[in-house]
Amino acid sequence: MGTSAPPSIVVVGSGLAGFGVLRELRKVSPEARLTLVTLEDGHFYSKPALSTALAKGKTAQTLITSTAEKMASQLRLDARIGRAAEAIDRAGKALLTTGGPVAYDALVLATGAMPVRPQIEGDAAHRAIAVNQLDHYARFRDELPVGARVLIMGSGLVGTEFANDLIQTGYRPVVVDMLPLPLAQLVPPAVGEKVRDALAAEGVEWHLGRKVVAIDYKAPAPGYVATLDNGTIVEADLVLSAVGLRPNVALAAEAGLDVGLGIKVDAHGRTSDPHIYAIGDCAEYPHGLSAYVTPIMAAARAIAPSALGTPTEIRFPPLSVQVKTTLLPINLLPPPRDAVGEWRCIEDDAQGSKHVFTDAEGRLRGYVLTHDKCEQRTTMDAQMGAKSGETV
Repeated sequence: MGTSAPPSIVVVGSGLAGFGVLRELRKVSPEARLTLVTLEDGHFYSKPALSTALAKGKTAQTLITSTAEKMASQLRLDARIGRAAEAIDRAGKALLTTGGPVAYDALVLATGAMPVRPQIEGDAAHRAIAVNQLDHYARFRDELPVGARVLIMGSGLVGTEFANDLIQTGYRPVVVDMLPLPLAQLVPPAVGEKVRDALAAEGVEWHLGRKVVAIDYKAPAPGYVATLDNGTIVEADLVLSAVGLRPNVALAAEAGLDVGLGIKVDAHGRTSDPHIYAIGDCAEYPHGLSAYVTPIMAAARAIAPSALGTPTEIRFPPLSVQVKTTLLPINLLPPPRDAVGEWRCIEDDAQGSKHVFTDAEGRLRGYVLTHDKCEQRTTMDAQMGAKSGETV
């Protein structure tokens, strides 16, 4: 009596999403043939740790928690390191790579996101560093002089965390953003003001409501000169771009999969091709993009059995975020982008502040906690997860 061959699952991408789903696949199926295809080095590390590594004394090398060789051994992977995924042969069920085709029964795309590159004039505009993976961080550290003045373009989550990290380790960050306050798309203005003031008190220089229009080499070298839209000149030793990320959908789009902001997937993480899944920063779930650690791990736990033939719905917990600004600790759960409502301050005292976002029907849709109030995160997450229409 013959036996069927073990399933062959191919995963593209070696970030948290890629390794997360590979770990879950191996738990569910000890016998499955698992192949990892990645253009990176294949080492496992925490991407959120990149924006706090200076204060923790970490280098690009010491941020690695498990080498590619160790991951391949532990998970029994066929690791195709340094290989680019060039195309998907959907009819033949094969991933075409620079190392040749790789056949699959199910394919999981964990292709991540690409840094947004703003249109900036100047002969040194191309020198701005966007830190989105380990080799980017290695370049950042290699080019970072001791005590450097660092221009940061963007005051969102990444830009603000880097400013917090740099100012506490002897560097001089200068932050430029078109929006009027840091974290403006995540927190109410009152909290943005507190973030701005807390970091400014330590030496962070803010240019808010402004944008960089040109970056040129400083004469005499080394260094850079940035010109803002109001004519202000900012000199810096290094330029860090933190203006946002865009889901990497190129491979999926070229294969004819449905894409929007990201690669569109259903409640099981499945794309418009039933044999192909997407997870992490590249995926657009029914509720939208979910690029943080918690939703990635939740998706991995469902996509693994689904890819192995047992359809499993992804169950996302409340998607709260810890902002790593140690000068003003923040925990938050941002409201959905399409939510219509308002922020209200519930508590504001020596222990911190608590803000909630309620919609037109009075339903709780998000929250922000600062300082000691961050201890209420578990309670707030439980409240958010336990209901969809409870009023505050």
